[in-house]
Amino acid sequence: MSIAVDILTPERRVLQAQADSVVVPAADGELGILANHAPLVAQLEPGEIRMRTGNDIQIFAVSGGFVQVQHNHVTVMAETAEMAHEIDVERARQAAERAKAALRAPIGTVDLAQAQAALMRALARLRAVEAVRRHSPSAPPR
Repeated sequence: MSIAVDILTPERRVLQAQADSVVVPAADGELGILANHAPLVAQLEPGEIRMRTGNDIQIFAVSGGFVQVQHNHVTVMAETAEMAHEIDVERARQAAERAKAALRAPIGTVDLAQAQAALMRALARLRAVEAVRRHSPSAPPR
């Protein structure tokens, strides 16, 4: 039995599909969702969503938001969401370096919460790309 999955951002519908399972980065840790899961709403942290259909695994980087599960339907409402293969690795690395530099700046010159959030988003994107490489060794590097 499969479950319907929608991944939405304020700008677009990233995905509408059926899946056998979904793993999301909830605030309290990873949350695995299978068919007939109990209804829930949970906050998402920056991280990766893994969606499995048969032997195929799709990976998405999200920067936070919420997930709702009800009636065999998973709805992810994310601030941002990207399929791992869409991520520009060099751009994500540069964003991580900028955020790290901002965190090293003297206190008062930088909004620490913003710099930490930027670092978490960049690292989530890089982890999603690495996860694709782990699950698909033949995937070309970007």
